[in-house]
Amino acid sequence: MKMKKGTLWKRDFTLMICGQVVSLLGNAMLRFALSLYVLDETGSAAAFGSMLAVSLIPTVLLSPVGGLLADRVSKQKMMAALDFLTALLLLLFLAGIRAGGGVFLVALLMVLLSVISACYQPAVQASVPLLAEEADWPKANGAVVEVNAISSLAGPILGGVLYGFFSFLPMVAVSAGCFFLSAVMELFLRIPFTRPEQSGGMLKTAAADLLTAGRFLKSKPALPPLLLVFAGLNLTVSSMLIIGLPFTVRVFLGLGDTLYGLAQAAPALGMILGGLLAGIGGSFLSFRRSHLLLLAASGALLPLAASLSGGLPPLLAYALCLFSATVCLLFCTVFNIAAQTYLQQQTPPALLGRVGSFVTVLCMCASPAGQAVYGLLFEKADGFAPLVVLATCAAGLLLGLLTWQLLGRLED
Repeated sequence: MKMKKGTLWKRDFTLMICGQVVSLLGNAMLRFALSLYVLDETGSAAAFGSMLAVSLIPTVLLSPVGGLLADRVSKQKMMAALDFLTALLLLLFLAGIRAGGGVFLVALLMVLLSVISACYQPAVQASVPLLAEEADWPKANGAVVEVNAISSLAGPILGGVLYGFFSFLPMVAVSAGCFFLSAVMELFLRIPFTRPEQSGGMLKTAAADLLTAGRFLKSKPALPPLLLVFAGLNLTVSSMLIIGLPFTVRVFLGLGDTLYGLAQAAPALGMILGGLLAGIGGSFLSFRRSHLLLLAASGALLPLAASLSGGLPPLLAYALCLFSATVCLLFCTVFNIAAQTYLQQQTPPALLGRVGSFVTVLCMCASPAGQAVYGLLFEKADGFAPLVVLATCAAGLLLGLLTWQLLGRLED
């Protein structure tokens, strides 16, 4: 089902995006509620952090399985079934909490949600190129990024209001309603699907599918290094901002809760603006020029280094910090969208789920590793925090140069 250029917001793509808005908003509110519940019950932020880290393991391990399923079964049925399953799990969780399940049930729920996410996200990613004309893929990918960023931004805000007025259990019920509504909307989706032939039993077929994806990546010399650029960006620039932004605002500048809260919105704002820019940028922001985006993102870190240098008025340093994070994430987002669009252009529709899951696994492995390293660096850096930012800036420049080298090997 192909669409003409300029007709991105047709029935099925719009329906999928609306379903994503509802589902991701419910997910963001749920995770916010779970974090507050664990803090209220245990008084330990480390407890929730440990649960979150453990719950990410199934997503990392099972994303390739999700990619296989996304290529083997109807994406529409898969998305709807998983959202219905999530709603059911939350209802069972509510019953268990009322029976005194406590924090153990929270940990179990987070692991199960991680398993579902490992299967759900590849189906969404693989659906985008099937619901839009190729000329509209940058705009379509930008819309998906914007939905994720807006949900991440609005979810905790809305969750804080609901938690304050209605407490934990009603919030979980609202989240269950969001997933149920998303599933109902997905029942009416029409995503093109041709069932591939099966080569023997389930395990044999899965092994053959993974080998097919591996052979495809091997046949495209530029794609494996591109996946490493994705991972490198998460390992360095993205991880540094996740750790460095709170450190700068809360520890180095010693600013209050309100300014700290506003600072947390800067990365989401950068992603939203990046999604918008990718949608309207046209050929100027194509992957052929993407090394310029990485160079610009690296340069955007310099104001953050300046804010950590000392000697500036706190509010000026704060403004530089927010400007740096917003602009850097803007350019990183446009790069990710341009690179993802190129990856989709080079990948046969039958392999979209598997190839997309490889990207997810690499990025999810790189992010916690990078955040752990930067946590130690900022803790030990003391007066040398600007050097940490400058080192990250240098790493971004190297990634830009690597991407520039890759451009000569890209296929049109």
